[in-house]
Amino acid sequence: MFDDFVFNHWFWFILSLCLFALEMAVPGVIFMWLAFAGIIVGGVVLIDPSMGWEMQFIIFSVLGIISVYAGRTYLRKNPIESEDDKLNDRGARYIGNRYNLERPMENGEGKVRIGDSLWLVRGDFTADVGTSVKVVGADGVVLLVEE
Repeated sequence: MFDDFVFNHWFWFILSLCLFALEMAVPGVIFMWLAFAGIIVGGVVLIDPSMGWEMQFIIFSVLGIISVYAGRTYLRKNPIESEDDKLNDRGARYIGNRYNLERPMENGEGKVRIGDSLWLVRGDFTADVGTSVKVVGADGVVLLVEE
């Protein structure tokens, strides 16, 4: 069935496109480096189309290992920094802000409205609805407040 299949440069270029697509679907910064290795092998096969498939896969394997190692080393030394350091920590975004209580502080707990959601707040005081409280910290999904 696959006896007539030829591993030409188009095979490697299409494989590289598939690896790039896989990198976008399952990010892990590994498929991208393998895709680069596939592009290089595709270029080598374009220059020397008589190269056997065994040699092509050996070159791809070696280049894949080298590119993954080099890429990981580069990213370890130059990490990708987010523009928003509190992107995945919503509670930390609210520290220092003041909000009015939507539910009274009883037994050290109450609720404040931030945007369209209610947040559980904790503090060592009692207060009525409408009292302004300042967020001083966050413990998971609970905001720590003071008067």
